Amino acid sequence: MERGAARDAREARKAQRAKRQVPQDQTGDDKPTIPDCTVYKDTEYFDTCTACDAGTKTGDECKNLPKPEDLIDYPDIDKTKCLDISWGTGRENTADNNFGNCMAMKTDSTHRYITSNNVPDFYVNPYCPIGLGKGYCVQQEIDAGTCFFTGLTCGASDNGPGTNDYGDFWVPQEDNYKIKLEGDPTQSDRPGDMYDAKKVGASKTNGAAQGVAINGIAIQGPNDAGDVSIDEAGFQLACGGHVTPPLGNNQTTGNVPSGPPKYHFHKAPECLSPFTDASKGLAAGGEPYKHAKLMGWAIDGFGIYAYQEEGGKTPVVDECGGHFGPIDTGEVKYHYHSRAIVPYHLACQGPALGQCNRTQSGTNYCHPGCGYQVCVQPGTDEEKLKSYLAKFDDTWLDKYTVNPYNGVEALNSFALPIVVAIILNLSVW
Repeated sequence: MERGAARDAREARKAQRAKRQVPQDQTGDDKPTIPDCTVYKDTEYFDTCTACDAGTKTGDECKNLPKPEDLIDYPDIDKTKCLDISWGTGRENTADNNFGNCMAMKTDSTHRYITSNNVPDFYVNPYCPIGLGKGYCVQQEIDAGTCFFTGLTCGASDNGPGTNDYGDFWVPQEDNYKIKLEGDPTQSDRPGDMYDAKKVGASKTNGAAQGVAINGIAIQGPNDAGDVSIDEAGFQLACGGHVTPPLGNNQTTGNVPSGPPKYHFHKAPECLSPFTDASKGLAAGGEPYKHAKLMGWAIDGFGIYAYQEEGGKTPVVDECGGHFGPIDTGEVKYHYHSRAIVPYHLACQGPALGQCNRTQSGTNYCHPGCGYQVCVQPGTDEEKLKSYLAKFDDTWLDKYTVNPYNGVEALNSFALPIVVAIILNLSVW
């Protein structure tokens, strides 16, 4: 009985963790998933979607509704230059091919639209996550029953496209993103799941992406497919990223999409200019004491910035990994920062409001936070903060606890209890 209960618990954890990796429309459920019908407004599909959503229409009409992303006019990339290439040609360092990387972006009054071929704009070697001749799962994943790649051996001859005797390499694959130009930090359902697109008015063809970097490469969560963080698993990443396992021959035992290796980021991509501009040294024009530059956009519309705050200070972030404070332009906004520790970028779509834990399924990747529901970078201009929030809800901040930030930088959540204790002791003395 105990062995049976343990097996059932293991299978439940496996199913729960798989949901973090696979978009809802890829789970194989026969029941059609009806999108938010507002995406079909002003199209011929709006009435059909409304009827399907209400249940007055069923069957093929509902199943055959076009995907919302298929109705979006994404920018084009050159198919020959960007998709009909291979790792062998893309690795040539020329001004023309940019290592094979292609990204196109356009904006309208509300959103940015991105098309990418998922090829990094820097050279990467063939990759094996554990070692040549080894598999694709670490012991923690095997023990938890969340190894989705049993039977795969890195460097094997039958692994399909994007592989050779030395490991796996990227295969160009087009992905599209629709992301709001500006996220709303006062949205009533915050915090949200780190992967969610629907609730924040976004769209993406890469279900595992929580954002996209300035070079078009997907930013995925802190974990690999088995819900073990990159550092816990001990994976070594080139510029914070690696390729997915080679599933072009559908060699998978888990509920994960098949396909050839696709490059993506998990950790901070330290070879990109927002990071190198700060780290290359003063003599070379480095700016380590300025606010970090933008390195990408989260799916919820907030910017993701490199490591440091103004003055080279460490960002004071909430459990999601974001905070209110000045960005590199001097404007005060809610934004995220890359971190060297889990969750690396974001654990949830913020602000966290002290509720990051409820957005987690499986492993909890929440950041420790600042000890308050809302985290503001110490030294932030109060009037700029109020002006920013007034665009959405000028009473929002009054509903939550906020860390001391304006002129009392030393009295943060860690120092305040110490100061209070000192005062009490002096009073007794």
